Amino acid sequence: MTLARTDEAPGLSAEAAFEAFARDCPVAERQQALTTLIRAKLIPKKADDSRFQSGFRALVTATTDQALPAQERLLALAEVVRAAQVVKRLQAGLATALAPAFTESLPPLQALKEADDRLNVARACGLFEAPWLKAYLARSIAEEEQGENARLELATGLLRQSDSIASMLTSIANPLREVHPETEAPGDSLARRLTRILAALRGVIPASELEAGDAVGQALHQLVSVPFRAVGRPQNEKVQTELAKEVMLLTHEVLRTRFSVATDPAMFQAVSYCRQLLGGGSWPSALQDCLSLLIKDIREALILLGRQGVRDQQLLAQLDMLSNFPQRAQAIAREIAERHPEMDEDTRHWLTHGRLPVRRESSNTAQETAAREADESIGLALHAAKEARQAMEGIRNPLMATLDIYEQGLVAVTSDCFTRLEALALQVEAAAHHRGLALYGTPGEQVDFAPKLFTQIGATDRQKVILKQPAVVRVRKDGSVGDVVVKGLVE
Repeated sequence: MTLARTDEAPGLSAEAAFEAFARDCPVAERQQALTTLIRAKLIPKKADDSRFQSGFRALVTATTDQALPAQERLLALAEVVRAAQVVKRLQAGLATALAPAFTESLPPLQALKEADDRLNVARACGLFEAPWLKAYLARSIAEEEQGENARLELATGLLRQSDSIASMLTSIANPLREVHPETEAPGDSLARRLTRILAALRGVIPASELEAGDAVGQALHQLVSVPFRAVGRPQNEKVQTELAKEVMLLTHEVLRTRFSVATDPAMFQAVSYCRQLLGGGSWPSALQDCLSLLIKDIREALILLGRQGVRDQQLLAQLDMLSNFPQRAQAIAREIAERHPEMDEDTRHWLTHGRLPVRRESSNTAQETAAREADESIGLALHAAKEARQAMEGIRNPLMATLDIYEQGLVAVTSDCFTRLEALALQVEAAAHHRGLALYGTPGEQVDFAPKLFTQIGATDRQKVILKQPAVVRVRKDGSVGDVVVKGLVE
């Protein structure tokens, strides 16, 4: 038996409606009378009328009247909440009035035909906590067909009853497995319902403070994939695309608002399932905006991990899954490496080539290790040589001119000293070039602070700093900056 809300009460006057609302009658008739009073705008203006108060108390009593059918008690619960929505002062005592009705599980919500009635029951559920309530809300979400406001209110209530997003998703997946639409294309019907469920979750999860929980990516994948095992996958391309869109948007919202799972490759399992659902080929053009959001999420995760020297091959593989062409994924990874020189060279090589560099033989490695120990000294000598050369350029001509006038005997000796210093500077530069070393930055210039390249003198939180001493860096074959041998100084 299902109870429907009748919006029309033909021929019922306002006074007759008050009388009907107050007298002993079925809940459905009392509902009709309340509809007439609300439409006549007599409620809430005449909410103090004894007949209204009597009828309201009767509705409250009906929510726990075991002599009534279970569905009628559920309708009474909906009407109590409906009346309180109109008469705001009734809301203060609503939880107390309805508490007896929540001592045990309510009848299935789908016993009420009208979505507005189911919405009001969902609002009532949001007032309470009970051991049975989480499962009841989850099942009501899974069984809700077209009442989107009711579904959203149920999702809000379920959020309050859950200890994590993962457990919330799992609680919905369990009853959804038992939903078998009796239609010509049950897979398509179930996919449409699942799409609406995901949209409701996307409406409540981002603003909540609920933790992601363990294995939230796997929980989302189970919610999206498992229900189709009994009825078959959706076949309609539009239905598939709309489902994939909601999966992507919900995944993005979880990644965006739950920093703890931002670098978890398992978060993309449900998205990968959607690609299989769509045939495993190119993504439809209708999903490109959603794909761009997820690619941005992965890009930020790769940067975050790369700065810590962490290289997650599974996360990098998600770029291929989200891209129609492998070349695009490779280009994105290369762009990350090029734009972030603060990452270590192995990580940048991994991003550029998709694999780590092959290590040298142990004997060569030992030789290179020994040679690298001298690189710091060579780099500092290069810096000293550059400063000496700049100093010589400033005093050479004036000094030689003065000696030529006053101390001609020192001219040849001084000239020889300048020549030897220049030769020494050239030798240092040659050694630095052989080791691939160079100076990064010019003292006095303003630069962006990069922890990889510079050490900061003094306490400051400015991004723009003044270079005091250039960094000694290793130059790659393409001329770009590689590892830092000696950090520069900035203030």
